[in-house]
Amino acid sequence: MNPRVSIVKVKADRIEEAARQAVSLAGGLEKAIRSDTKVLIKPNLCRPAPSGSGHVTDCRVTEAITRMVLELGPSSVVIGEGAAAGYDFAGSHSTEEAFRVSGVEEVARRLGVKTRNLNRDEVVEVKVEQPYCMDKVKIARTALESDFIISLPVMKTHIRTLISLSLKNMKGVLPGEEKRKTHRLGLDMGIADLNSVVKPDFAVVDALVALEGWWKDPEDRVEMGILIAGSDPVAVDAVGAYLMDFDPKQIMHLQYVARRQGSTTDWDQIEILGESIAAQRRSFKSALEVFKERYPGISIILGESACTGCICEMIGALTHVKEAGFGEAMEGLKVIVGDPPEREVTSGKTLLFGKCAKRLAGIGPYLPGCPPAEEEALKAICQLSCVDANEVISSRDRMRHQIWQATKANLEA
Repeated sequence: MNPRVSIVKVKADRIEEAARQAVSLAGGLEKAIRSDTKVLIKPNLCRPAPSGSGHVTDCRVTEAITRMVLELGPSSVVIGEGAAAGYDFAGSHSTEEAFRVSGVEEVARRLGVKTRNLNRDEVVEVKVEQPYCMDKVKIARTALESDFIISLPVMKTHIRTLISLSLKNMKGVLPGEEKRKTHRLGLDMGIADLNSVVKPDFAVVDALVALEGWWKDPEDRVEMGILIAGSDPVAVDAVGAYLMDFDPKQIMHLQYVARRQGSTTDWDQIEILGESIAAQRRSFKSALEVFKERYPGISIILGESACTGCICEMIGALTHVKEAGFGEAMEGLKVIVGDPPEREVTSGKTLLFGKCAKRLAGIGPYLPGCPPAEEEALKAICQLSCVDANEVISSRDRMRHQIWQATKANLEA
């Protein structure tokens, strides 16, 4: 029997109505959730960001799905997440802050369910059978002990995996160091190994507002206005890829998981209900395409071990320098992230970024850390580019204050 995936257009902002229709068309939850079922609802709250930004799952989608689950009377319901690498250090933006800023904390309070920071959960080390790259993996106990997991990703592109949907969303059940391990050993293979141990039983993709490119507001927002649902996460992610105008065969973690569990990513072998792919498809730019457009004079060389922790801190620093008015000063800059082959590395105006690039130290200034702090990256870039770092930091802080004031006003409203 072909996997079933629904695509539903949200009309007049009636998100719960669309969510119910999407889940129903995809087969529903009634047969799977019983009175003794422990349910984990896993949104993407990789960083503190407001709902509707495209960075995180919209709390209205999380609320709609949680309501539907509660109506079935399960044993327990937990909304769980562990923020991304780079947001999980002591003193950094915490998962709890992501719950609060996104509105999920208020949703949980109103519905009477628990939220759980999976980065701080008790972990269990699990053996991976026939692994691609990880023979053992540490996973949050809450995820392992759940009987039914619903993945609620937001539709996004990604610098390392091309797309980020329901399978990649499961990285939130890994504690911080395990997230970094998947990058060091091979991110796509790591995602596949993770999903062989703990994978979604159902997925609902928030494609109300999607993000392409480098996730910069508002340039990279894509208004889709749809929800995608299904009980086969491989099929759901394949449909998501088609809707973003990417070929699922280019998405390696999708192919690894499909191969392991005998699933399909072929359009003509998936039963699609509701809206058609052709009617809702948008042509997304990849992260690399957008970077080249915005920073034509800068070269970024990524090794296999390059992770989003380093990449995000580095991109943040580059963005602050450019937005302070010093884009031209960075012309000719090369940034090495991870541990690329030496044949791809040349000396010159070159910055070695992060712990994994240490082997190449000597080619240019080396910035240690896992990941290096954004401010240290900013200072190193400014020094290489002969720019006053204090001026860039002042510009950055003014912008952050403006964003925080706007976010605070939205939350209070």
